[in-house]
Amino acid sequence: MKLETFSSIWPVARFDEIDSTNEEARRRVVSGDAGPIWLMADGQTAGRGRLGRQWSSPRGNLYTTALLPFPGSLKEAGLACFSAGLAVIDAARALGADVSQLKLKWPNDVLVGSAKLAGILIETGSVHGRLWMAAGFGVNVEVAPERADRVTSCLTALSGGENLTAQRLLSALDIAFRARLFQLLNEGFGTTREAWLTKAAGLGAKVELSPASGRVEGVMTGLAQDGALVVQLPDGSETHVRAGEISVLG
Repeated sequence: MKLETFSSIWPVARFDEIDSTNEEARRRVVSGDAGPIWLMADGQTAGRGRLGRQWSSPRGNLYTTALLPFPGSLKEAGLACFSAGLAVIDAARALGADVSQLKLKWPNDVLVGSAKLAGILIETGSVHGRLWMAAGFGVNVEVAPERADRVTSCLTALSGGENLTAQRLLSALDIAFRARLFQLLNEGFGTTREAWLTKAAGLGAKVELSPASGRVEGVMTGLAQDGALVVQLPDGSETHVRAGEISVLG
């Protein structure tokens, strides 16, 4: 797929209920169809987020995966989660919602204050030497699912977002995500990085991370050019964390 394809609306395949839109994307790739297409479900029976976590999928919210043959490199594909988070905010803004409280939690959650609004799961693979991407979006539009482990929110709770629906959001997200991917591939990560930092949750705050190498605690100071989180340690030195869970302390 050439970059020009990002200027064309992607078709939508809609399901009343499915196990997972990302799983459907994988099935399509195996059958030889890598899109571009949006896969949208009104409900999911086995929705999942990062690290294999279950994603609660009550009706009224948006569950969708953008499946596309990715024209960039694997490194660029790894940065697309930042484009996706920005696209959710772009789409909500375009529909009239007040997005001033929306923040982006590294690497791929959208928050309202400290409450989770959306999660993003990007998976990639290669078929016959061609890279494909499945960018899954779970956005709380009308329902904020009750969770024991964290507070949640939804778009209709925002000022100006009262009349939002999953279908309206997908239409806006199609425009926003294509534009953000084009920006990433055409301009490099710098522009995306700067935009993400303006919405970064926890920037300048004390944070705790749990990468595979062990617990890290320090002050979140920025985002590196490869998407790693930059953390200043208590001794004044810096470390770059490329994977793990982040919590803001205090």
